[in-house]
Amino acid sequence: MNEENKIWHYIRAIKTDFALQILVALVIIGFFLRFYHLGFNSLWLDEAFTYYSSNESILQIWETTKTGDFHPPLFHWIEHFMLYLGNNEFILRFIPAVVGTLTIPLFYIFGKEVMNKNVGVISAALLTFSPFHIYYSQEAYSYSLVVFVFSLILIFYMRAICDNKRKDWIIVGLLSAVGFWIHYYVAIPIAVLFLHAILTKIPEFQKDKRSWKNPLLSLILFLVCIAPLILVVIERYFTLTSKPPTYGVFGLALITETFIRFSALTPLVAVVFVLLFVIGLFSLYKIRKSYCLLFILLITIPLGLSVAISSIMTMNPRYLLYLLAIFYTGIASSYCMLPRFPLKKWVVLLIVIGIAAINAPILAGYYQTPIKDDWRSYSSIIAENTREGDFIILIPEYNKMPFGYYYDNVTDHTSVFGATTPDQIEQIVAQQGNNTIIYVLTNDITAANPEGDTVNWLNENTEVVGQYTNIYTFIS
Repeated sequence: MNEENKIWHYIRAIKTDFALQILVALVIIGFFLRFYHLGFNSLWLDEAFTYYSSNESILQIWETTKTGDFHPPLFHWIEHFMLYLGNNEFILRFIPAVVGTLTIPLFYIFGKEVMNKNVGVISAALLTFSPFHIYYSQEAYSYSLVVFVFSLILIFYMRAICDNKRKDWIIVGLLSAVGFWIHYYVAIPIAVLFLHAILTKIPEFQKDKRSWKNPLLSLILFLVCIAPLILVVIERYFTLTSKPPTYGVFGLALITETFIRFSALTPLVAVVFVLLFVIGLFSLYKIRKSYCLLFILLITIPLGLSVAISSIMTMNPRYLLYLLAIFYTGIASSYCMLPRFPLKKWVVLLIVIGIAAINAPILAGYYQTPIKDDWRSYSSIIAENTREGDFIILIPEYNKMPFGYYYDNVTDHTSVFGATTPDQIEQIVAQQGNNTIIYVLTNDITAANPEGDTVNWLNENTEVVGQYTNIYTFIS
C-alpha cells in the first residue's frame, strides 16, 4: 500500500470507527488543554534551571550532568536547540506540551493492545483530562517526555512478549535507553519489564534455548547505550544520599499522595480509581494472566522501591508519572466487567464525558490563577520599588535563577545576591554601606536550611513588608 492509499485508508477508518472518532476528539481537546495558557505561569526554579542549563553548549550540559543536576542530559540537549527559536515560556514548554498531546493516542494504542478499543478510548480519556499530566505537559522539564517514551516502550514490549520478534525487542532496548537518557528513574520499570519477560517466558525459554536471544539482545542494546551514564548516576546517587532528604514525600504517604495526584487531585476520586484499578486487574486476570502480572509488578515494585528510597533520597510523585499508562489502562480495563449493553459505544462516550466532568473543577481553577511562584510579576514589582544602589538578597540562593530570568539588575542599577545561611547573609550585609537591602524569601527555605536559623535571623533583623504568591519581601 503506497502512502496516498494509506492516508485514505486512515481517513475511511476514522469515518466508520466510533472509537477512532472519539480518539480524534480527545487528541484535539488534549492539544487545547496542554497549549492553552502555556506561557501563563512564570518559570519556577526547575524551569529556570532548564533555561540556564540548556543555554550552555552541548558539552557544558554534559558536564553539568556529571557534577550538578541529578538528571540525564537528553531533555536539556533538546531544549538547547529549541532556544534557537526564541527565549520565552512558550518555547521552553513547547516540547513537553507536544509530547504530552501525542501521548494520548499512545494510551489508546496500549489499551487496545491490552484489551480492546473501548479500553483504549477510556485510558486515553483519563490522560486527556488528567490535571497532573496537563501540569507537567506545561512545565519545561522532562516528565511528560518520560511518559511519552515509556508508553512507547510498553506498546512495543507487549508486541515483543507476544510474538518474540527481533525487531520489536530491538526497539524496546533502544527506547529503554532513550528513556534512561531522559530520566534515571525509568530504570526501575524497565528492569520490571525484563523481570516480567523472564517470569512469563521461562517455559518457552526452557523448550527453545534460542528464544532467549531476542530479549537478551534487547538488554545488551540497552546497557551499551546507557554505558556513558552508569558511572555518572552511581556517583550522583551516593552524593545525594550522603545526607537525609529535607523535602519531598516520605514513607507510605508517597503511595497515598501519588494516587491522589493521579486521580483528579481528589482523595475521594483516588479511592474510586484504585477500586476500579483492582477490578481491572481481575478483568485482566480472566483474559490473560501474564498481562495482570505485568500490571501488578509495574505498580507494586516502583511504588515499593520509592517508599524505601524516600528515607535516603528526595522522592516526589512526579518521578512516578510514567505509571499513568498502567494505572489508567488498569482502570479502563474494569469496563470489561460491565454487562454487554446493546449500545455499548454510547456507554463509552458517557464514561468519557464523566471523566471530563470529574476533572473540570480542578482544571477550571488551574487555568485561572498562577500555580507557581510568579517571578515574572514579582520582578516588575521589585523594579518599580527599588532605587539605584539597592541590594537584593534572594533566599535560598538558587532563587537567583527564576528571579534573574525576569529581572535585569544592570538596567535597574541594583546589586543582586544569593544566600541560604545567616553567615552568607551577614557577609552581604557587611557590604551594605548606605544602601537599602531587600530580602526575598520563598517557602522552600525549610528544605534548603532545615536547621531554621535563616528564618530566625530574618525574624530578628528584618520585618515583612509584603507577599506575592509564595514570595515574601523583608527589609531591615
